[in-house]
Amino acid sequence: RAEGATTIHLRDAEGAESSLRAGVLVNAAGHGAPALAALAGLPLDGDPARGLPPLRQRVNRGRYYDLVTPEFSRAVSRPVYPIPSGDVQRHQAQAGGAGMHLSADIDGVAHLGPDTEWLPEGAPLDYRVDDAPRAAFLEAGRRFLSGLTDEDIAPGQVGYRPKIEVTGDTPPDFLIFRDGAYVHLGGIESPGLTSALAIARYVEGLV
Repeated sequence: RAEGATTIHLRDAEGAESSLRAGVLVNAAGHGAPALAALAGLPLDGDPARGLPPLRQRVNRGRYYDLVTPEFSRAVSRPVYPIPSGDVQRHQAQAGGAGMHLSADIDGVAHLGPDTEWLPEGAPLDYRVDDAPRAAFLEAGRRFLSGLTDEDIAPGQVGYRPKIEVTGDTPPDFLIFRDGAYVHLGGIESPGLTSALAIARYVEGLV
């Protein structure tokens, strides 16, 4: 980065190199955002003197189960979340989210999840599904639908959430900031899709 612009060097599959010069670089690379920030010369641990926040992210793995019985699937028409007991912020920070909840997609399929698993740095993102957590999901599902049985659920999908690494019990929010010719979007997980247009308007205002 120099002279109010960013130069991006590219190499294609055949090894041919090229470069692009941009007045503003918007880093919206999801899980890869910290790596690109480091390439742009930003300190991942932040720099209070420059007003730069920490940019490191943690990966949180979440699995879902589908409600395969029409009786229960039809009963879910909107997201249903659990009410945590005790300190809500501490619960969300430790769990990595709001906890297992019910949701329905546009095809009418109801989902239960996600669970949470913090991955070590550099761990591969494995999207294969397994049936190991069935008992835990069945127990969680019965908090919403007391008549749920083992035959009513089946392994669904796996997702990976990029979360800003923070200390303490405060759950992190989306991180959006500008540093010169660079705009960083970090820790933006699934609600970022719902708010994508609002985020785009906010970034437009920054540039």
